[in-house]
Amino acid sequence: MRRWMWRGATGTVVVFLGLLFALGPENGGAWAGSFEDGYDAYQRGDFATARKMWTPLAEAGEARAQYNLGIIYDEGRGVAASKEKARGWWRKAAAQDLPEALHNLATSYLFGVDGADDHAEGLAFLAAAAKLGLRRSQYVLGKIYLHGRGVEANEAAARDWIEKAATQGLDRAQYNMGKIARDGVAGAIDKKAAASWFLSAAKQGYAKAQNHIGMRYARGEGVERDNSEAMFWLTLAARQGHWTAKINHKTLAAKVGRGVFADAERRADEWKPH
Repeated sequence: MRRWMWRGATGTVVVFLGLLFALGPENGGAWAGSFEDGYDAYQRGDFATARKMWTPLAEAGEARAQYNLGIIYDEGRGVAASKEKARGWWRKAAAQDLPEALHNLATSYLFGVDGADDHAEGLAFLAAAAKLGLRRSQYVLGKIYLHGRGVEANEAAARDWIEKAATQGLDRAQYNMGKIARDGVAGAIDKKAAASWFLSAAKQGYAKAQNHIGMRYARGEGVERDNSEAMFWLTLAARQGHWTAKINHKTLAAKVGRGVFADAERRADEWKPH
């Protein structure tokens, strides 16, 4: 399960400790120095100091510190892991409408963490985070409605929430919007829109979307047929280990000239996700 941690004032997303991410707030607030000192300690792996810096801030009502203490207890960083204590701190931050805290509370109840499995409560937290604009909450909520997981399936609601997340740039949501437009879920089939959504996710490096847009260029579905573009995107997806893309890449490579193949390899070598 992915956990996210507030950073300092830069707004940069930093990946560390496997599935733990750092997100920066818009500003440091009144406690910026102590908060960021705690964050720096956390990055160094000095979890005891981070907890020492954040605890008085959290007790004074600083939502980001409350949220981060929840991460520390959830992951057992320098303390005995305690899902109960993690949820306690997240509840305090959630009471201040911190979307990330609402999202973590939602996942802790939706997926039965530590024996706590309350779908109704989890769904309520998730909806609250989604309404506050947290794109991953919007995406998860959309998927829940799409597949009817614990709720009555609602394709219109599913499309609405997934599209909100996709519009905010979430690659998985963009990929799913491609499938929604392709299949005409809660709307008309729109091959051009499907290709556009797949391309948006592909440009971010999402392998499934790269495979899909590659095949659309190969077939001319929603875009003008272009074997060069098809080979390029299939090459990127295949390099990420996407097994269907590997098959599609091999099949198309046998049909195109060596120049097209070599150009796709060169472009893939130089490409970086946007």
